[in-house]
Amino acid sequence: MRSTRRLDLPAVERALREVQARFCELSQHFTEPRDPFTDEVLLNVVEGYALIDDYVAQGVDLLDLQQLNLMLEINATVLCGTDPARRREFAQHLAATEEHFFNNVEGGIKDLYNWYWAYRSDSVWKRAAGVYVRILSKPQLFIEGNNRTGSLIVSYLLMRAGLPPFVLTLDNAEGYFNPSSVIRNSAKHGVKALYELPKIKKKYAAFLEAKAPDPSAFFLSGSYTRVCQEGR
Repeated sequence: MRSTRRLDLPAVERALREVQARFCELSQHFTEPRDPFTDEVLLNVVEGYALIDDYVAQGVDLLDLQQLNLMLEINATVLCGTDPARRREFAQHLAATEEHFFNNVEGGIKDLYNWYWAYRSDSVWKRAAGVYVRILSKPQLFIEGNNRTGSLIVSYLLMRAGLPPFVLTLDNAEGYFNPSSVIRNSAKHGVKALYELPKIKKKYAAFLEAKAPDPSAFFLSGSYTRVCQEGR
């Protein structure tokens, strides 16, 4: 058995709202234009954090073959939340995303799964960064919402290792968005990727570690859930 700390979701939302309030100002320093940080986007992301918090508490292993499909739920949550009516509205898109996720030969889940298990001995920072790079680089894992979904999966991996999640803040916004633009304009495969992507992964891992928040910032104090420790 092991104990996991639960997320302080109101604290996560407060940090995101601080970024939202100054998003126009922050975006002047972004290398690419970004979609508006609307209330709908923000609240869907908070619901995404609640979902990965539950995954970690339940001992879910997203990189287990039997549970890979749960990544689709993270993506669906950041795109349309958990409201059943919105899910019905997005049904065709979600079905297309599932098809893309499982059957895209170059950029689907098989690529991510194979990469993860090839590098499972790396530090959690490098594994989390590498997963983000595999999700966001071309062709992307999901049809839409790769940045948000990728960041939540990064947070999930960090939390499984007992570390605080990655949460967008005023301090890390530029360091998050600008490298993300580089990653999503990079190809997963080809000669260039062989030397380019490892460098990107290394730099992003260093960013994640350098900007890791104090655990008290986003974890509830004294709140633990006991879950089964998987054998590895």
